[in-house]
Amino acid sequence: MWTDPGKLRRVSLVCLLLTLWAEVSQATGYFELQLISVENPNGQLLNGDCCDAEKSAAEGHCGADECDTYFRVCLKEYQTEVTTNGPCTYGSETTKVIGGNTFQFKGGQKTGQNRNNDAGKITIPFQFSWPRAYTVIVEAWDRDNGTHNDELLIERSIYKGMINPGEDKQPVEYKSSVASIEYTIRVRCDEHYYGSKCNKVCRPRDDYFGHYVCDQFGNRDCMEGWTGPDCKIAICKQGCSPSHGTCNSPGECKCNYGWQGPLCDECLPYPGCVHGTCTEPWQCTCEKNWGGLLCDKDLNYCGTNRPCKNGGTCMNTEPDEYNCACPDGYSGKNCEIAEHACVSNPCANGGTCHEVPSGFECHCPAGWSGPTCAKDTDECASSPCAQGGTCIDMENGFECLCPPQWTGKTCQIDMNSCHGQCQNGGTCKDVSRGYQCVCQPGFVGRHCEVQRNRCSSSPCKNGGRCHALLDGFMCECLQGFTGNTCEVQNDPCSPNPCQNKAQCHGRSGDFYCSCPDDYEGKTCSELKDHCKTNHCQVIDSCTVAVATNDTQRKVWHISSNVCGPHGRCISLPAGNFSCSCDPGFTSTYCHENINDCASSPCKNGGTCIDGINSFKCFCPDGWNGSLCDVDVNECSRDPCQNGGRCVDLLNDFYCNCVDNWKGKTCHSRNQCDSTTCSNGGTCYDHGDSFLCSCPSGWGGSTCNTAKNSTCDSGPCENGGTCVGGGDTFTCICKDGWKGPTCAQNVDDCNPHPCYNGGLCVDGINWFRCECAPGFAGPDCRINIDECQSSPCADGSTCIDEINGYRCVCPPGHTGPRCQDFIGLGKSCRHAGLQFPHGSRWEEECNSCQCVNGNVRCSKVRCGRRPCILPRVQPPPPDSNPPSCPGGHECVEHQFLTCFSPPCRQWGVCSTPDPPTPLHTRCEPNSGYLDNSCAHITLIFKKDKVPQGTTVENICSELRYLPVTRTLAEERALLILCDLSYSTSDAVEVAMDGRSKDGDCGLIQKAAGAITGALSKRHNSSVILAVMEVKVEMLVECPPVGYLVPVLCVVFSVLWIFCIVVCVWWTRKRKKERERASRSEETTVNNQLEPLRSNNKDNRDKDIQYECKKLMSPSDRSCDGAEGEEDGEREAEDDQERAPQRLFALVEKCLQPLFSPVVQTLNTFKRERSPINNSSHYITQ
Repeated sequence: MWTDPGKLRRVSLVCLLLTLWAEVSQATGYFELQLISVENPNGQLLNGDCCDAEKSAAEGHCGADECDTYFRVCLKEYQTEVTTNGPCTYGSETTKVIGGNTFQFKGGQKTGQNRNNDAGKITIPFQFSWPRAYTVIVEAWDRDNGTHNDELLIERSIYKGMINPGEDKQPVEYKSSVASIEYTIRVRCDEHYYGSKCNKVCRPRDDYFGHYVCDQFGNRDCMEGWTGPDCKIAICKQGCSPSHGTCNSPGECKCNYGWQGPLCDECLPYPGCVHGTCTEPWQCTCEKNWGGLLCDKDLNYCGTNRPCKNGGTCMNTEPDEYNCACPDGYSGKNCEIAEHACVSNPCANGGTCHEVPSGFECHCPAGWSGPTCAKDTDECASSPCAQGGTCIDMENGFECLCPPQWTGKTCQIDMNSCHGQCQNGGTCKDVSRGYQCVCQPGFVGRHCEVQRNRCSSSPCKNGGRCHALLDGFMCECLQGFTGNTCEVQNDPCSPNPCQNKAQCHGRSGDFYCSCPDDYEGKTCSELKDHCKTNHCQVIDSCTVAVATNDTQRKVWHISSNVCGPHGRCISLPAGNFSCSCDPGFTSTYCHENINDCASSPCKNGGTCIDGINSFKCFCPDGWNGSLCDVDVNECSRDPCQNGGRCVDLLNDFYCNCVDNWKGKTCHSRNQCDSTTCSNGGTCYDHGDSFLCSCPSGWGGSTCNTAKNSTCDSGPCENGGTCVGGGDTFTCICKDGWKGPTCAQNVDDCNPHPCYNGGLCVDGINWFRCECAPGFAGPDCRINIDECQSSPCADGSTCIDEINGYRCVCPPGHTGPRCQDFIGLGKSCRHAGLQFPHGSRWEEECNSCQCVNGNVRCSKVRCGRRPCILPRVQPPPPDSNPPSCPGGHECVEHQFLTCFSPPCRQWGVCSTPDPPTPLHTRCEPNSGYLDNSCAHITLIFKKDKVPQGTTVENICSELRYLPVTRTLAEERALLILCDLSYSTSDAVEVAMDGRSKDGDCGLIQKAAGAITGALSKRHNSSVILAVMEVKVEMLVECPPVGYLVPVLCVVFSVLWIFCIVVCVWWTRKRKKERERASRSEETTVNNQLEPLRSNNKDNRDKDIQYECKKLMSPSDRSCDGAEGEEDGEREAEDDQERAPQRLFALVEKCLQPLFSPVVQTLNTFKRERSPINNSSHYITQ
């Protein structure tokens, strides 16, 4: 039966509806009444009768037969005046007989006789929002043989009030003369229902739709590992990448495509990548010394494989290829062929080399074996350790790890005896259970082996560094503090922190430096720019003059710092310069220190540090002198004690001890103590000798020789010199570089050294200024005088400006160079001023010219000009803050848009009249484009934009560009600006240039001209900060329709027709006058009718004739006989019918295109023809 899909769908729908009905019909709670006690001592009814006797209780005792008491509970809405009849709105419940006259319930159980455990509990369910207010009517009835009437009522209790759902019960006690009833009531919500009205549903679940439980208020509480509004979002494994990992269940971390690892934070490299890493999936960024697409090409084959043997020098030639430069006595690809094998001393550890036909043989000393004596002989093979000690083989020796109680070289010494137990000069004493060491000051421990650390309590104050000593500690104090624990504060001026010979003045916990004229800053370490605070006069390319307060020297000449601290600027003609370098320096800007280490003057492995016209050698341990050519005599300070004889070694010494003294300096009875091995080495006592196990980076018999392995990899970049010791190294950088590995280029453009908007180009220990148009010199301080070439015409005055000039023309001349003669004309009066004919001036962002009494100005909408508010602190003297023209003041404007905060100092110039409202759809960020609207997006390098710049400042810069005035000479130009909504650090500019003919080429030209002007160098720091320009405008103008050409053709045809009609009418009138003069007889009026009939017949013939003449033979369809006329009459008729032929020809030619016009012509023809013919015949 389930094979039919239709039936299956219907059964499923029925099941779903039954489920929903079951959910909806479920009650939301229940009202619970718990009886506590009922007392009816007389067994009587409310009306006074006995329950089971037909007599009144007033007549006496009702007898032994008790009432069969049952209850009826009615629950209804809250009533001020309760009515016992009527429906139980909220529900009702009736019990079975639950007792006699008197009975009680405790804890829900009836005392005495009880037929039902829940006999005292009455429950009324409800399936609506609990209203809190209620009225309950509790009635006790007597059951009489299953009948029910109103006379069997024992007692009625009415109670009304308010109750919230919960576990608490409200007690109610009712007493009357007949009976008393005591009970409790409460309201409880059903399972999964919560709230003060039991209408909040919350069912715990743990499935696809959620993972949560419900708290006591019905709120969802997500299970562990889940989150989100519906607890459907799994909490991934701790540390799982939020951007590259996901999870479907708690604690998982499933990686997205291209990522791997337990936390999905490792990218998958490009397949096949060998020696490469990645930061994004499918990258293959090669490690050091590896190259190729898959980083499988060894760029340093020599360093990776060390193929050259026998001391050969490896040289990398190409990826995975090398050459070996073999020493004397060896040859072959890898110098593996021995020609004179013993020349390179191949035998290690003191072995003796002997040449044989196959190469060489090494005769090894005791403790060594192998082809080159490099294999340590196993001294543990003979089991030298006694008492079960463990033997550890060492270089040319062994060491025994002894069991408890035993010690010594071979575990032969009992530790319970005093022999050789105490270290570091401790004294051994025998005691009952062994021995005891009395230690020297500064040492503790059972064998005095531990040095006491007095620095553990951090005794040094104020950042001092503690050093432990044998008998105490020593504090290394920071600058400015002294004392045993650095508790005393020194004079802040001692030593003097001020640089460049500045005088220090101490203050409370601080200092002040009185800087000389050339320097500034906290410690007078920065060069001072005098032209920021004083007016400078340019003397030449390298020198400016600054006024001073010195009475003896009123003017101070300052040289440019373009040649750096090691050169002197020399001025050359035309704004050029050269640098004269100090000894030790060279190159264009004296920035390159001559390398005095090029000849490798330091010997014996010394490291050469280049100085200024000098060098310094850092010598390895054991060597001294200016060139590291002097062997240090370590025995010069007599280190051996107790009569020991010192033997000088390379960077070490050896003491031949006597009288059973031991140790490095013969100072102990044991070989090992805390000073035997240096630099963290571990000492092993071998009886008559000791052995130091050195940490990485150190070697020698006492670990006092640095192997300098840290500098082998060449960590210092850009020509830095590496100085290594142990596991550390220090890079001494060349001038122009800094950082731990000399990888950071010092910014020589900070602070900015170029003036007048010049662009600073940072080099390595040098800088160069690329000057803005109109300026020159090493630091762009020279304003080029464009008037030197006398560009203005004769009789005019040249005034030099920035990157240009202005010619003041004499009367009658005009033009940029006063080259145009315009003659004398009327002067112009404008804005209350008089301007001569031909003069030019600027008015806000527009340029104006007076031409014979008329003022012509460009049409740029300037807007309200930005200005500096007067209450703000005045700007520095070298700046040129925007100000308002005369008669205007700077006022606040609350709608200025800040581009580079803070911008609180800007306002706008006031205007006497309110500005004209703008009505345009061409607005920034609107996306609107048409024939006269273009959008330009200016993207700025934000760190180059001056602080305090607003969007209105940028818009004002564009409006005041000279090219903007040129574009607006013939039409109005509107420029609006706003922050770009789509691009960060950008301003969107909308240009609206309406033209009368709607030509979109004009706005394209304007956008291109402004974009080109922005690409040039400017003196404005705002325009210089523009990094990129984007232009949006219509690519093609909308095509012009065909209506205009069609109308032109129609009107041309009409004009031709009118001319033909006029010519024809003139000739016709002329012939009529000639006929009238030749006429000999006068036509009478009574002859008019016959003539008209003849005229009609002739007219029909003419029409047929013209039809045949104008149409081709195939098109002729005119019928009728052709009359024969004489030659003269036929010629005259041809002239008269010429207009009709023209009409027919025009109609046939223009019918397909201009049928309405041809119909008009036909109408005109039909109106004119009868009149002409009629006149003709009347005249005849």
